[in-house]
Amino acid sequence: MIDQSTLNQTWAVVSRLIIKHPAFNEAYQLLKEAYLFNQQTGLTKNYWVVGPTGTGKTTLMDMLVKEFPPVERVDRKSIPVLAINIPALPTIKNLAEEMLVQLGDPIFYRGSAIDKTIRILHLIKVCNVRLILFDEMQHFVDRGHKRAPAEVADWLKTLIDKAQVSTVTMGLERTQIILDANEQLRRRFCRRIDLKPFDLECPTSRSHFLGVIKKIDEALAMLSPLDLQQDGIVRQLHFATNGTMDYMVKLMLGAYQIVINRHLPGIDRQCLEQAFSDSIWVEGVGKMNPFHPQFIGQRLDQRGMVFYKAPMLEVIRSQEKKL
Repeated sequence: MIDQSTLNQTWAVVSRLIIKHPAFNEAYQLLKEAYLFNQQTGLTKNYWVVGPTGTGKTTLMDMLVKEFPPVERVDRKSIPVLAINIPALPTIKNLAEEMLVQLGDPIFYRGSAIDKTIRILHLIKVCNVRLILFDEMQHFVDRGHKRAPAEVADWLKTLIDKAQVSTVTMGLERTQIILDANEQLRRRFCRRIDLKPFDLECPTSRSHFLGVIKKIDEALAMLSPLDLQQDGIVRQLHFATNGTMDYMVKLMLGAYQIVINRHLPGIDRQCLEQAFSDSIWVEGVGKMNPFHPQFIGQRLDQRGMVFYKAPMLEVIRSQEKKL
């Protein structure tokens, strides 16, 4: 019987597991090259990283900070990679404050947005920043007022031009609205990097999906590995996770907890069925559960379902209603 301490340690290890599948590796190498390009030439490469929640955007940011960490010097702090999480209720002013906090400004709260921006540009040079990462850019679309995308687009263009360091924006698909608000900003980005969910219809992507499931299962180190040869199990796993890394980890950890509670040798369909409704979608029971015999047999991405994604037009209209 596994004791609570071992269970917690296994849970922590799997929660922090970084599985570098090829698409993730390609994205990481591009961002790393943007950092090195600025460090070696003083010129910039700017990228726009787009992907649904749970596809690894924040993990990319964390890995870059870990590879190029801040260094305390005698007279200053060197911050090679400046990682910024966009505030949940964003304005240019509180975004600037967040940047000043990360740059070590003790009076981050003082001054207008313009004053703060001037201090940011000064500290970027003082701290030898080579790469700026902005995560959760969609917050400017989701919770800002109608003019927020245009305002942040103008501000970002100015920052990129004056700071002269490589810049990466990360967010959901609807961050396109921000780039569409300013053609000059859009032209400053080298390319868009897509972090997509795994696709079973693509043989290569299907292989990567199976590889990730196997890696998670191996990390859980149960007596019996998950049998991926069972009829239909791969498609059920895909329906249950939408092919997204974060949901894959949640589903497998939820099933692992059930295995431990029931003293089973490994994960089976019944464990996965309960884990889906316990850990991913509380309404995912009966025909709405991919592992149930009566499952509807289609992606759970319609309105009211767990993987529903609002169309761009719907997001724009919701912003107009705020006025």
